[in-house]
Amino acid sequence: MRLLAGALLTIAIGWGVVLASPTPQKRFTRKHAEKRAHAEQICLSQGPKCRLVVKPGAPRDLTGAACVCE
Repeated sequence: MRLLAGALLTIAIGWGVVLASPTPQKRFTRKHAEKRAHAEQICLSQGPKCRLVVKPGAPRDLTGAACVCE
């Protein structure tokens, strides 16, 4: 009986820890959208045929925007 009570207590404590932990937040969604909009604005200011490239290996300028102009 003690073994069963110990097992139930252990499971209850484990679930208490899980439920008390903070939930993960969606971070950087607003900041990411603002940075992308700013980068698109920079690319469009370079010319009408310029577009933003989001490939990981694309060359980037000092502002962090990767623009390709045709």
